[in-house]
Amino acid sequence: MTALKAKSMGLWLIAKKNWWLHFLLVAVISISGVVWLGYATYDGAPPVASFALPGGQVVVTKQQIVRGKEVFHLRGLMNYGSFMGDGAERGPDFTALALHNMVESMRSFYEGELSQKQAMTQHDRDAISARIKRELHENRFDSQRDQVELNPAQALAFEQIKARFARMFTDPTDPDAFHPIGFISKKEDLDALSAFFFWGAWVCAANRPGETYSYTQNWPPDLDAGNSPTLPTFFWSVLSIFALFLGIGAVLYVYGQIKTLPGSTFDGVKMALSTEDLEAQLVRPTQRATYKFFVFAMILFLVQVLVGILAANDFVRADKTVGIDLPKLIPFNIARSLHLTLQIFWFFVCWIGYTVFLLPRVAHVPKGQKGLINLLFGGCVLVGAGVLFGLYAGPFGYLGDSAAYWFGSQGWEFMEPGRVWQILLLGAFVLWILIIYRGVKPWLRKANLWSVPAWLLYGSGIMVAFLFFGLLVTPSANFAISDYWRWMVVHMWVEATFEVFTTVVVGYLLVQMGLITRPMAERVIFLAVMLFLVTALVGISHNFYWIAKPSSIIALGSVFSTLQVLPLILLTLDAWKMRQEGKRALELQAQGKQVLVMDGVWLFILAVNFWNIFGAGVFGSLINLPIVNYYEHATYLTGNHAHGAMFGVKGNVAIAGMLFCCQHLFRRETWNPKLIRIIFWSLNVGVALMMFLDLFPVGLYQLTVCMTRGLWYARSAEVVQSTLWKTLTYARSVGGMLFTFGGVIPLVWFVLSRGRALLPEKDSAEGEWTAYEKDWSAE
Repeated sequence: MTALKAKSMGLWLIAKKNWWLHFLLVAVISISGVVWLGYATYDGAPPVASFALPGGQVVVTKQQIVRGKEVFHLRGLMNYGSFMGDGAERGPDFTALALHNMVESMRSFYEGELSQKQAMTQHDRDAISARIKRELHENRFDSQRDQVELNPAQALAFEQIKARFARMFTDPTDPDAFHPIGFISKKEDLDALSAFFFWGAWVCAANRPGETYSYTQNWPPDLDAGNSPTLPTFFWSVLSIFALFLGIGAVLYVYGQIKTLPGSTFDGVKMALSTEDLEAQLVRPTQRATYKFFVFAMILFLVQVLVGILAANDFVRADKTVGIDLPKLIPFNIARSLHLTLQIFWFFVCWIGYTVFLLPRVAHVPKGQKGLINLLFGGCVLVGAGVLFGLYAGPFGYLGDSAAYWFGSQGWEFMEPGRVWQILLLGAFVLWILIIYRGVKPWLRKANLWSVPAWLLYGSGIMVAFLFFGLLVTPSANFAISDYWRWMVVHMWVEATFEVFTTVVVGYLLVQMGLITRPMAERVIFLAVMLFLVTALVGISHNFYWIAKPSSIIALGSVFSTLQVLPLILLTLDAWKMRQEGKRALELQAQGKQVLVMDGVWLFILAVNFWNIFGAGVFGSLINLPIVNYYEHATYLTGNHAHGAMFGVKGNVAIAGMLFCCQHLFRRETWNPKLIRIIFWSLNVGVALMMFLDLFPVGLYQLTVCMTRGLWYARSAEVVQSTLWKTLTYARSVGGMLFTFGGVIPLVWFVLSRGRALLPEKDSAEGEWTAYEKDWSAE
C-alpha cells in the first residue's frame, strides 16, 4: 500500500490532508485569471469619443453616444436585438446592421462621385470596395482631442443610419419594423440610439492601435467591410482542441486510478431512494415553512412559460388570426425580459426552499430561525412583485428615465431588474446565506470544513457573492466595460457557481437517499467543484471574444472554456452506475426493508446529469471554439445551448430538490408517482423537441447564412421572418405544448393543490444531530 500511495495520483487527490493545497492552487489560477481579464478589459476598452469632420465640424457627440446607450437599455432593446452580439435574436444585431449600412452608404457616395465624371467599370467598383475596407479599418482617433475623424462618406453614412433606425421604430412598412410602431418616437432618442449604434459599428471596423484587426477581432463577419477571422482566432481554436485531448487523457488516467482504490461509491448505505425521515413521516422544525417557497416558485414558473409563449408567437403572429394584437400589449422585448428574469428567479426560490429544508437534518434549529425564513419569503414576494411591475412599466416609458433605472428595468440581458429591486434582491440573498450559516455553524470547525453540510454554505455563498458584481454596471460606462461586469454575474451564475451549487445539492441528496456514502460525497464534491472553478472562472473569457477585448482574451477563453468539458466527463463516467441504483431501491422495497421509493426525484437527478453532459457540455463545446463562435455568435445556436443548459440542468435540479422536500412534506396517500413520471417526461422530452425541431435547425441555418452573407443578413427580417423560420417555429410548438400541458400545468397544480395535505411539524429527538455529525465526519 505504501508503494501505491507513492505512485498513485488518484490516492493523493482524494487524501483530505492535501485538499488545502488543491484549493490554494485553484484560487491562485482563478483569481489571477479573472484579475487579468479585468485589467485587459479596462486597458483595451475602445474610446467613447465624439466624431467630427476634418474641419472640426462635430457629426456625433460623445453625449449622444452615452445617451443612446441609456435609451438602448432603458427601453429594453437588448431583449429585442443585440449589440456586439450580446442580447436577443428577434431583431437585428444593431452593430452588424449599422456597419453594413455604413458600407452601403459609403459605396453609394463614392460611386455617385465617380459616375459624374466617367462611366463606371467593374475595375472602378472593385477599387471602391477596397477603399471602403481601408477607410473603415483606419483608426483616426485623436486622444488629445478625444475625437475620431470622419471623412465625408462616413459622415453621410451616419445621416443614413439615423434615417434607417428612425424608420425601424416609426414606419410600419419597414421590413425590420419594431412592433408596436412608436414604441420609441422622440427624435432626440432615435438620433441618440443611431449614434450609439454608429459608435458600435466603428468599434467593429476600426483597427486596434498597433494591430491589423479591429477592436472586436474583426467581428461581425462581413466581407464587404473587410471583416474576416483573425490569425489568433484560428490559432487558439487549434491549440484549445489539443489542450482538451491532454485534459481528457489526464482525467481518464486519474479516474482509472481512483476506481481501482478500495471501496465503491455506492457501497455502505442502508437504503436506496428513500430517507429515514421519509420512512418515519418526520417533518422537522422550519421545514414546513418552506412549502410557501415552492408554491411561489411554481406560480413564477407558470408565468415564465406563458410569457415565453407570447415571445415565440411574435415570430408567427398567430394572434392575428383571431384579431388580437398581443405585441401591442406585451411587446417581444418585454415578454422575453420577463421570460428570462422569472426563469432565474423561480430557480432561486426553489433553491432557497430546499436548502432551508435540509438544514434541520444536520443541526438543531437556532432560535429565531423561523422568523428569518418568513422574512426572507416576504422579501422574495416583494422583489417578485416589483420586478413584474418594473419590467413592464420601465421599457414602455411609463416611469421616466430616472425612475425607470431605479424601479423599472436596467435593460441588461439576464440582469434586468431596476436598481432598487436588485439591491433588495441582494439583501434577500444575504439573509438566505445568514440562515444557512446559522444552520451549519456547528460544522464550521477544522475537522468538518470539507463536509457536505459546510459545502451547502460555501456553494450558496459563492453563488451569491458574484451577484454583487452587478452593482458595478452603470448607465454611462463604456459598453465593453459594463458588459464585462454583466458577464461576471451571468457567466459565474450559469457556468461556475450554479455548477458548484448543483454539484453540492445533488451530492447531498444522493447521500440523503442512500446512494453514496458520506465520505465519498465529500471527495466527489471537492474534486468536481475544484475542476469546475479552475476551468469556469477563467473560462468566462469565451463570452468576451468579440466584445472589444485584446487577443489574449481569445487565448484564455478558448483553452479554459474547452476544458470545462472535463468535470462533465467525470459525471458521465458514473452515470450508468447511478442509473442502476433505481433497481436496487425497488428490490429493497420488495424485501420490506423500506416503505417508499423517491423514484420521481431520482428521475430529475438523472436528467440533471444528462443535460449537464448534453445541453451544457456537447452544445456548449460546439459553439465555444473561437473559429466556430466567430460565425455562431448572436445566432440561435446560442439559444439552443441555453435551453439545454438552463432548464435542463438548473430547472431539473430545482424541481428535483423541490420534489424531495414535497415528498417529505405531503401526506403519503396524496403523493402521485405516476403523475410525477408524466411531468418528468413531458418537461424533458418537451424541451428536447423544442431544441431539435426549431432552435438547433434554425441555428444551423443562421450559421450557414452568416458564413456566406454576413451576420447582418443572418439576422435580417428576410431570414427571421422567412417561411422556413416560421415553419420551424410552428414545429417548436409540438414540444412547447407537451412541455406546458403535460409538464408545467400538472406540476403547478400538484404542488399548489397539496397545501391541505401537509404533515404536522415535529421536533427530532434530542442529540440526534450529534450522532448525525459523527456519521458525516466518519472516514
